[in-house]
Amino acid sequence: MPTRFGDETSRGRNSKMLAFRSESCRKKVFHKKDGAMPSRQYDVIIIGGGPAGSTAATLLAMDRHSVLVLEKAKFPRDHVGESLLPFCYSLFERLGVLDQMKKMYVRKPGVRFLDADGNHSTTWCFAHVLHGPDFLSFHVPRNIFDDMLLKNARKHGAEVEEETKVTAVDLDEPDRVEVTAVKADGTTIKYRGRFLLDASGRDTFMANRNGWKKPHPQLDRTALSTHWMGGNQLGGISEGLLQILYLGGDKQGWLWVIPIQEGRLSVGVVLNAAYIRGQKEKLLPAHGKQWQMALYKQELMESQFLRNVLDGARIVLPLMINGNFSYFINSDRKHGQNFALIGDASTFIDPIFASGVYLSINGARMVSDALHVRFTQGEEQGAAEMDRAYEQINGAYKFVNKSIMYFYNPDAINLAQAGYAAPVLGDHQHYEDMMALGHYLLAGDFFERHKEYTEFLDMLQDKRLFKRYKKLVMDRPEFQATSCGMGRASIFPTEPPVLPVMQQ
Repeated sequence: MPTRFGDETSRGRNSKMLAFRSESCRKKVFHKKDGAMPSRQYDVIIIGGGPAGSTAATLLAMDRHSVLVLEKAKFPRDHVGESLLPFCYSLFERLGVLDQMKKMYVRKPGVRFLDADGNHSTTWCFAHVLHGPDFLSFHVPRNIFDDMLLKNARKHGAEVEEETKVTAVDLDEPDRVEVTAVKADGTTIKYRGRFLLDASGRDTFMANRNGWKKPHPQLDRTALSTHWMGGNQLGGISEGLLQILYLGGDKQGWLWVIPIQEGRLSVGVVLNAAYIRGQKEKLLPAHGKQWQMALYKQELMESQFLRNVLDGARIVLPLMINGNFSYFINSDRKHGQNFALIGDASTFIDPIFASGVYLSINGARMVSDALHVRFTQGEEQGAAEMDRAYEQINGAYKFVNKSIMYFYNPDAINLAQAGYAAPVLGDHQHYEDMMALGHYLLAGDFFERHKEYTEFLDMLQDKRLFKRYKKLVMDRPEFQATSCGMGRASIFPTEPPVLPVMQQ
């Protein structure tokens, strides 16, 4: 599929034309050709209705641009990635969904990291550095959450067509795009617009068709997960703490426990692909087609903490398996004169820091704002804003990737051993500042300040410096808490959504 990335000359040449947004132009109907049904023209056509696509659609519609979202699935649909970062808070306010979320979803005051042998843990409470209401983030059932965001896009004026699979995109003309899609009944329709946003998620529509998608060479991992009901709310689970457990050795992975509702846990394991292949050979003879479930339970039950948490609990959803876990797309391919890639369609990296939704929706916000500048002030100004947006977006992904590689470094001091900031550190401001950076990292402040946070990671990897830090901070008993001091009424929602339960 040909694309054109344009230059400054072509951007300036079409600025007046692209700034013109008459109602007759936006509603122009094109003639039927190649057996396709006709359709009208839009300012922006978005492939995919997940968090990135829904966010972009809502914000652009709020700015009075005509928007079409083409989503291949029928929402709600299952998805992984249920724990959100505090820095999403202001975005939810801007989208107009925050009050609804407070009624529906479990709140998240922090993250507790546990090391592989269970000897060390550190609880990172966002309230140590965030002093407004945003210190309480959210855990969300992604099927309900994604459906809420897509409905919100409709509410604000975006057109949404579900069960509509995009099959081709024509970007030959620099000021226009044409999208071909197939409806559920087999009807083919062509849509035209001024700009295309690929928010197709891990389907990576444009990257796959252009050969831009590259597997992450060091993050070949697979996630296995499902929901459990019952059990015991230990280690801060009863107050909404996300639990992350390191896995040692050749597993090169981690376990998560998310209180998705009161009495219901999302529990998953991420494992190195080479380790999974070795375990498959061992488990397949005894378990047949159920070897993946056997592997999943095996990994969970090796942790004494999880054995205690899941004692008496039962699985209530089918096992979800997500392979080909991480990939990237070179930054010079992420946007051009009439298209941009947002969310997981642009890059996907290991979700150890629960950063996926925030990376997607904040990136979508920045790209949408740049498009608004383009449509209202001209192509040259819009192109400059788009370049600035992707400089921050690419920097954020690069920093999160560095953080993930640090997480998997067996020689580094891990976040379960790191202690956390508190007022008692007033005489050792440098170390308090370092740990405050750790809190901000886990909260999601890595777009505008991604360069600053590398100091925190470097500090943890400097064994001489960390030895001094450990003596001053980590060995103090007050840094081994398993609570952020939150009560049940502050954490669990008043109107939780009804979630599916698998028949036994």
